[in-house]
Amino acid sequence: MYEFYLRNKKIIDRITFIILITLSVYAFFTVFFTFLAPFFFGLLIALLMEPLIRLLTKRFGWRRWIASLLSLLLFIAAFSSLGVWLISTLVRQIINFVASAPTHAEEIASRMEDMNMWLERLTDMLPETWVLPDIEEIIITAVTTMFGGLVREQGMGILVGVPDVFVIIILALVSAYFFMADRENIFSFVVRNTPLWIKAQVNQTKSGLSKALGGYFRAQYILMTIVGIISIIGLLLLGNPYALLLGLLFAVLDFLPILGTGTVLIPWAVISAIMGNINQAIALAIIYIIITITRQVLQPKILGAQMGAHPLASLMSIFIGFRIFGLLGLIIGPSLLMIITAVRDSSNSEEVEKKEDDDA
Repeated sequence: MYEFYLRNKKIIDRITFIILITLSVYAFFTVFFTFLAPFFFGLLIALLMEPLIRLLTKRFGWRRWIASLLSLLLFIAAFSSLGVWLISTLVRQIINFVASAPTHAEEIASRMEDMNMWLERLTDMLPETWVLPDIEEIIITAVTTMFGGLVREQGMGILVGVPDVFVIIILALVSAYFFMADRENIFSFVVRNTPLWIKAQVNQTKSGLSKALGGYFRAQYILMTIVGIISIIGLLLLGNPYALLLGLLFAVLDFLPILGTGTVLIPWAVISAIMGNINQAIALAIIYIIITITRQVLQPKILGAQMGAHPLASLMSIFIGFRIFGLLGLIIGPSLLMIITAVRDSSNSEEVEKKEDDDA
């Protein structure tokens, strides 16, 4: 067995590396993410601000801790400004909705009465043994049950979760500063404590993995941009005064596999239909269909082009990941494809170098 391993050491090590990375990603997001979320977000913030830190340290000669502190303050200022804008816009929307709630309620009641009158006329034409349900009673019961359950199940959870959100934000910002200021020491510690065979695999695939990872995020950025443009154009055609804001929201939601644009567009279309605004309901449904079809058609092609993989391989990675890991597989599948692509590129480069040495 050991001799077999020595003869096939490179292949076995790479297969083991792929399996280990896949299991690690899955375990991180399913088990450990709850405990490590602040530090994960802190690392993302540090990576996002790293170009600015390098600019301040190399171009202007600032010390790294000063550049890190300034970069973090700029991030907090930008993030806070965006949050204040979004919250203030949301509050205005809620106030406007509450102010117009009586009108909406009257419209809904009028629509229900019209529907019940239509059902009564239909009942008169049916045999006496046939009884049609009271639509108004069914809708009221369904809405009461649904919202009552949400309030009971989620209300307390939201109240309890608010302090946790603030704790996560604070820890994320603090850890982001340490990741930025002590970047070299932290990464050196990780490298020193990494097993040699894993370090060898990482070194072999580092350039390819960086290329594939960058390609993945470029692909997601392109898809988000396309979704945002489609949403903004569709909402502008509807005459929505908040088309830009909602388009940006839909673009962000589209990046999240568990949410997606359907979490807003579908309920919005249903409510519009109930209120009698059929044209708006149809338009929102069309926007959702266009976004869904466009994303499903373009995602494999864009991912493949940016990551250096065939579009069919990208499509298979998305579907297989979804079938194995569920919604989380929409991230794990392409991630695994990135690793395989990086391993393939490193193997090809090694073969080319070996061939060149033999020819020399």
